[in-house]
Amino acid sequence: MIKVIKLIAVMALMHCGFTSSRVITTLYALAHDQPAWIVGVILCLYALIPALIAIHVGKWIDKVGVKIPFGIAASLIGSACLIPVFLPFSSFGIYPVYLTCLLAGTGFLFALISGQGLIGFLTTNKTRAAGFTYQSIAFSISNSIGPVIAGYFIDLGNFSYAYLGAFGFSFLGAIIFLFLIPVLPASFNNISKLKSAQKHSVFELFGHREVRNVLLASSFVSMAWDLQAFMIPVYGTELGFDAIKIGWLLSAFSISTFAIRIAMPVISKMFEEWKIIIFVLISSALIFIVFPFVHSLIILFILVSILGMSLGASQPNVMSLLHQVTPEGRIGEAIGIRTMLMNASHCIFPLLFGAGGSLVGAAAAFWSLGTTLLGGAVFLNSSIRKN
Repeated sequence: MIKVIKLIAVMALMHCGFTSSRVITTLYALAHDQPAWIVGVILCLYALIPALIAIHVGKWIDKVGVKIPFGIAASLIGSACLIPVFLPFSSFGIYPVYLTCLLAGTGFLFALISGQGLIGFLTTNKTRAAGFTYQSIAFSISNSIGPVIAGYFIDLGNFSYAYLGAFGFSFLGAIIFLFLIPVLPASFNNISKLKSAQKHSVFELFGHREVRNVLLASSFVSMAWDLQAFMIPVYGTELGFDAIKIGWLLSAFSISTFAIRIAMPVISKMFEEWKIIIFVLISSALIFIVFPFVHSLIILFILVSILGMSLGASQPNVMSLLHQVTPEGRIGEAIGIRTMLMNASHCIFPLLFGAGGSLVGAAAAFWSLGTTLLGGAVFLNSSIRKN
């Protein structure tokens, strides 16, 4: 488990550089009087290339192992953070940061698929859920620390200092990974089975019912996560809440996800992965359905906190199941499919939720996804029982 902890530290530093660059770039655009739709484009660009190439990257990592992909990740994230420093807005306008978005998003894709594949390889069925729990806790911490440090760099210095700080995270992750290389396996796959797996198409992997069920569950959770991030501010605005109250609602969600992930090693010993995931889908669905009927800030805090604990419990169990049910030699491909679906969700659903919320209000978005999650829970539960 020591190797896993060190690997998670590397992933967290890469994640910190990635999330910092995303926050800095958003504020960078707003500080230079760019319209809101430009900010939307910037956020979409972070997920665009990962959505297109994640499956191919996963297959490639199955073939070459994790050492080269981690080097690519550090190089791309680091380069992305340096671009606005050497190509400032005063001389080149907003266009260089588009390249920052594309490179940082693509770089983190390599780190994510490599790291999650290696965590699964270095753990057993009994310790895998705990391993991915530690990874999700580390990401929660980096997701909180990165933007805060970026904000201090911006306020106390300028955007160049902030980008250099984000570069520092990825650089430190790369240095730690160099010390890890000698003790890491060359590959986390059986070569003979890998050659057989390379002959199959992506759609063939969807033919495995267990794999398909896990990927569907992951997609439902990703949609729920996108909805809360996008629609809670919209709904809070409809209720007349100020920015501070809305900010605390979003903070309550993040704190709850962190808290449940700390408790997950104990919970995972008490309940099987699928039982936790089905509970996550049902509880999230009920909260979304009830949400539009609630106007009290205190009750909304309670609902958002429960939602955070529910969705926060999903990721370690999804990843543990994915490693258990994926055919040998194809785990990178399976993680690539999951990552592709998640990034497609990050690109598409905020636009759909925004359009739907503008036309018919936030309630319709909450109710539609709530019923979708309930239907998904019923379908997955039935499919699991058949297996």
